[in-house]
Amino acid sequence: MFGFIKKIIQRKPESDAIIFDIKSESSYDAYLQNHIPVVALKKSKTIAWIEAPNRRYQDQVIDARIRLDAMGGYAAAGLLFRMVDDGTYYSVLISSKGYFRLDAVRNNMPLPLIGWTELPAAAANETEFTLRIIAYGAHLALLINGAWAAETDESSIPMGTLGFAVASYEAETAPGAASLESISVKDMIDDVEAAWRQWENNPAIAPQARFALAETFAAMGESAPALVQLKKMWEAPGYQRTQRELLLAEQLAYQNELYDEAEEYADACLALGRESPEGREAVTEKAKILYAEEKFEALRDFAAEAVSGNDDPVLHTLLGHAWWDLGNYEKAAAAYDRSFELNSENGIFAKNAANAYEILGRKADALERYLRSGRLFLSAGNYQDLGALAPKLLSLGANNWEAHALTGKWAFGIEDWSMANAEFTNAETLRKSLDPTPAPDPAIYFLRALILIRNDKRSEALPLLEEAVALAPDYGLFHFRLAETRFLLNSNADDPETRAHLDAALSLLPDDDSNTVDANAGWVHNFAAEIALNRNDLDDAEKHLERAAASLGEVPAIRVNRSLYHYLRGSLEEALKILEAGKAEDEDGILANSAGNLLVRVGKFEGADEYYLKALSIVPGNVEFLINRASCLIELGYYGEADTVLAQAHSKDPSPAVLELITYVAVKKGEFPRAESACRAALAIDNNHVPSLLNLGWIYSSTGRWNDVRETLARLETIDLDDEAAARRSELQQKLEGSMTRLIHCASCNRSWRVLRDPPSVPSLRLRAMPPDELPAGSCPECGRTYCIGCAKQHLDKDGRFTCPACGRTLKLINEGLKKIAADWAAASIP
Repeated sequence: MFGFIKKIIQRKPESDAIIFDIKSESSYDAYLQNHIPVVALKKSKTIAWIEAPNRRYQDQVIDARIRLDAMGGYAAAGLLFRMVDDGTYYSVLISSKGYFRLDAVRNNMPLPLIGWTELPAAAANETEFTLRIIAYGAHLALLINGAWAAETDESSIPMGTLGFAVASYEAETAPGAASLESISVKDMIDDVEAAWRQWENNPAIAPQARFALAETFAAMGESAPALVQLKKMWEAPGYQRTQRELLLAEQLAYQNELYDEAEEYADACLALGRESPEGREAVTEKAKILYAEEKFEALRDFAAEAVSGNDDPVLHTLLGHAWWDLGNYEKAAAAYDRSFELNSENGIFAKNAANAYEILGRKADALERYLRSGRLFLSAGNYQDLGALAPKLLSLGANNWEAHALTGKWAFGIEDWSMANAEFTNAETLRKSLDPTPAPDPAIYFLRALILIRNDKRSEALPLLEEAVALAPDYGLFHFRLAETRFLLNSNADDPETRAHLDAALSLLPDDDSNTVDANAGWVHNFAAEIALNRNDLDDAEKHLERAAASLGEVPAIRVNRSLYHYLRGSLEEALKILEAGKAEDEDGILANSAGNLLVRVGKFEGADEYYLKALSIVPGNVEFLINRASCLIELGYYGEADTVLAQAHSKDPSPAVLELITYVAVKKGEFPRAESACRAALAIDNNHVPSLLNLGWIYSSTGRWNDVRETLARLETIDLDDEAAARRSELQQKLEGSMTRLIHCASCNRSWRVLRDPPSVPSLRLRAMPPDELPAGSCPECGRTYCIGCAKQHLDKDGRFTCPACGRTLKLINEGLKKIAADWAAASIP
C-alpha cells in the first residue's frame, strides 16, 4: 500500500479524553494549531497517521469533523479504528475528489471492504466533512456529513485504538495536509446498538447512496451484497425501479446462478422498453440466461427474433449456440460468422465458426477461420486458446505454411523451443514450395534467431536477424536485437553496423512526449547506455540510463549499467553501493554477479569471489555465475577448486566456453590428455570454436605432435579470425616452424635460409648458369661457416670456385636443405 508511518498528537485533557501523541517524523509533520491536531505530509504517494493509544474500543460510535487541504493534488483524510498495531486496523478515507473507501488491513496486507465510492450528494464537500463510524460487532456503517454512505459486515479485527490518517496519491503535486477539528467516541453498548438500529433499514437512506454502494460491490466482484443493497433500495413504498437498476440486478443474480430471479429482472427491464441502451443490453442478458438454463429452443426463438436490427455480436453468438445444440450446424456457422463480422477482433467468434464448418466437412472454410482466430489469440498473447487451436491447425493445415508458422509462434510463446524451431522449418519449406512463393514472414526469421541465441549460437543467428531487418526495416525491435547480437559477438562498440542498427532502433521509438507506450523502449535505451559506456561516452550513457529508468524503473539491468557508469566516473565505492541488494531485490543474482565483475576489473579477486558466492547462493547452479567464479579462482591460483566449479557448470550446460576453461586448468595441472579431451568435446559442440582449436594446437606442440599441429593450423586457415586469434595462430605457426626447421645464416650478410631439421637427400647436381646472389653458395668444411653467392663470389680461387674468406677452403653444399634450395631454383629456372 503506502510506506507506513506512525504516532502522534495532543494535549492532556480529562481522563476519558482521546489523547494523541504528537511527534513529527521524516515523511510528515505533526503539530497542534489552536489545540487542533494537524498532520502535514512531506512526501507524495504515502500515508501517515497519528494514534491515540490511551483507549481501546470494541463496539463504538465515532464522530469526527475533518478539514482536508489537498494543495491542488489528490489527497485523502480519515480515521483508523480498532487499531491492534501499525499493521492491523480498519481504515476509512475520504478523498479530495469526492470519494470514500473502507479497508481492513491485517499484518500490513490491505483488504478493500468498500472500494472508492462516490460520496452521497449531501456529502459532496471536498474541504471539510463530518464522519460517523458505527462499529457494532461485525456490523460497520458510515455516515458522511450526516448522510448514510455505506454498510458492510467484517469481524476479523474486534478491538483497538483510534488514529487520524492523511494520504497522498500523486507524485507530481504537493502532498497535502489535514486537521482533526473534533472527535468523540461513544462506546456504551446501548448507545452503539441504538445507532446501528437507527440506520439498519432506514427508509430515509437516499436510494442513490445504496445504488452507488451496489455498483462498488459489483465492481469488486461482491455480487451478493450488491444485490442486497438493490433490494433494500426497492423496499421503499411506491419505489419505481429503473432499467439501470434492473439490469444491474439481473447481472448480479446471473453471477450467483439465480437464473429464475435474473430472468424476472431482465423481463422487467425489457417491459420498460427495448430501444434504450439498458433495454438493448437486457435482450442479450436474457439470451445468456436461457443458454445457461439450457433452454435451447426458447433461446433459438427469442434470439432469432431479437437479432433483427441488433448488432450485438454476443447475441448472434448465443443464437449460434442455440442452433449448435439443436444440431443445425449450417445455421450455427452463419450466426457465428455474423458475430465475427460484427467484431472481427474477437478470436472466439472466428473459432466458433471454424468448429461448425469442421463438423460440416468444409475443411478449407474451417482452416481459414482457425487461422484468423489464431492470429487474434497470438496478437492478444492468449496462448491458452491458441494452444487449444494448435492440433486443429496442424490437422487441417498439414500442408499450409501459415498453420505451421502460427503453431511455431505458439510453441515459442510457451517456451517449447524444439517444437517452435521444427514448425518454423516446416513453414519455410512449405512456403518456398509454392508457386508463386508468398512473401516471407519476418517474425519467423526473428524468432528462429532468438532460439539460436538461447543455444549460444549467435553467429548462426546473425544472418537471420539481418534478414528480419531487411524484411521489416521499420520495426525497431529487430534493429535492436541485431545491434545487440553484433555487439555481443564482436565486443566492438565502434562497429559501424552495430551503431547504425542501434540508431535505427532509437529513431523508431515513440517520441518522449507521445502517449504511446513501447515496452521495449527502456531496453533499447539501456543497451544504448551500455554502448556509450564501452565507448567511454559517459554523458551519453547518463542520458540513456535516465530514459531507461523512466520506462522500466531501477530494474537490475539498469542498476548494473548505472554502477558501471559510476565506476568509470572514478567511484568504485558508489558503483558497489548501487549493486548492494538483498535477495528480494536481486532475485536473479545479477547485481551480486556484477559487483564481482567490477572487483575483478580492479584485481580484487578475493572480494570478487565473495560476491560470486552470494550470486550463487541466490541462484544455485547458474552457469554464468559458475564460470565467473571459476575464472576468479583461476586468477587466484586455486586450480583444484576452479576445476570443481567448472565440473558443476559443465554438468548443467556443456558449452565450448566452459570446456575452454577446463582445458586451461587441466594444462596448468599438467593433465594434457584431459585437456585434449576437453578441447575435442568443445569442438564436437562447435566445430569451428577458435579458442579450442588454438588450445588443441598448443597441446599438440607441447607433446611434440607436429603433424597434428600442422593439421590444426590448416583448419584455422579456413576461419575468419579476429586480430587476437590471428596473432595466436601466428605464434603457433612459428612454434611449428621452429620445431621442424632451422635457419641457416650467411656469415657475411643478413641473408638466411629456412631448411628442415632432418631434410631428405637431394641428388647431385651441376649448375650450368650463375644462380642469383641470394642463393646459398655453400659451407666451409673447415670452419663450418655458410655464405651466400653474393658474398662468396668476392672470393673465388683460380678455377672460379667459391672459397671461404676466413679459411680459404672451397665451399661445398653439404647441407641437404641448402642443396634443395639450389635444386629447386635450377628446376624452375634452367630448361
